[in-house]
Amino acid sequence: MKALYFENTLWKVAALKVAERFNRHAALGPLSPLRYADIPEPPLPNERWLKVYNRACGLCGTDIHLMFMDIAPGSYSAALPGIARKFLGHELVGEVVEAGSDAGYFSAGDRVAMRIDWPSCNQMEISPPCAACAAGQYMQCENLGLGSLPIQDTGGGFSPCMIMHRSQPYRIPDALDDDAALLLEPLACAAHGVLKALPASGQRVLVIGGGTLGLMTAAASRALAPDAPVWCLTRYAFQADVARKLGAEIIEDGAGVYERIARAGNARHVRGMMGNEILLGGFDVVYDTVGSDSSLHNALRWTKAGGRLVLIGINFKPGRMDYSPLWAREITATGINCHGIESDGRHSFDIAAELLQRKCVYPDDIITHRFPVSRYRDAVKAFLNKRESKAIKIVLMHEPLQRRATSGIGAAKPLRMPHE
Repeated sequence: MKALYFENTLWKVAALKVAERFNRHAALGPLSPLRYADIPEPPLPNERWLKVYNRACGLCGTDIHLMFMDIAPGSYSAALPGIARKFLGHELVGEVVEAGSDAGYFSAGDRVAMRIDWPSCNQMEISPPCAACAAGQYMQCENLGLGSLPIQDTGGGFSPCMIMHRSQPYRIPDALDDDAALLLEPLACAAHGVLKALPASGQRVLVIGGGTLGLMTAAASRALAPDAPVWCLTRYAFQADVARKLGAEIIEDGAGVYERIARAGNARHVRGMMGNEILLGGFDVVYDTVGSDSSLHNALRWTKAGGRLVLIGINFKPGRMDYSPLWAREITATGINCHGIESDGRHSFDIAAELLQRKCVYPDDIITHRFPVSRYRDAVKAFLNKRESKAIKIVLMHEPLQRRATSGIGAAKPLRMPHE
């Protein structure tokens, strides 16, 4: 079977970085660690695993970072114990076709999404688990590098077939069709971020970013804190159109944005020397779903004194930024790493499923492009050129999906060609 993965070897990464000096899409070429190649269909390594045939999988910004190996050697993430071969794709919808006798409550025919992607105590079957995994915070696993998966070629969401440990899948409610289920993982991330700093009634909320994660965060904030007005900073008109449907006010990014942020946040815009701009006052809660140096720089300046900031967007290549607003304005700042068990004992996926069933998000507004997996290069290029493609969520489809029925609850929708 064909699978999309990258080889985590130093010389391949070094070759890619040299090639990128001449071609910005070198990660999609022959000198890249990225591979779309044949691997054997993986067997169940023991009775606690399941085999899943995937129908479709969303393309995430994290996938892009990994494809392009956009990771600074000096970053925290680069020092984590790695794995030799990483299979890409985690926003998936699949069907269990085989379940071991000790695979929990999963059985053949179940539709599933994937909660746990990176190795943790769960898949490595380390007992007792670390404190983080025992608490359901598997993304904070403290035993990375101390164990291994029982099989290397597990497959991923961009593989037609994969295996999952019983701890990894999430059973998709029957009320959600495949398109809604494709949004479970990004909406779970958004809900996890919102719940890190849940706005109180009347507090002003700013969401930085109009991509999938930004729109999901705006939707989650409106649903979980309905009495807190939300503003969404968007770069493109097509993003703004969706954000309005989700109940957010719009602030256009670009020149003069500090003035517009000040008006929306009921703050005073102050200009210092050498183009230095700050706000006095600002938003009570800010969610940065971009995660770049510039977005975090601005987020710290747009959060009011004593306010709260949550870093939701992921950046593996941090640079330099001014962190002085943290102490100068006594801001409470935190970050999230995907999802996990929330303070009320529910999983982020359960909350996301509830919001989708409440129609807080309409998949047709979010899913803009579909490509067969074999055209992953075109999908990546559409992702990187959103101004032209108008892409929000791009989905890669597996060929078996096109041959299945297209009606009924939980059925797959027919393959639609991308808007190009």
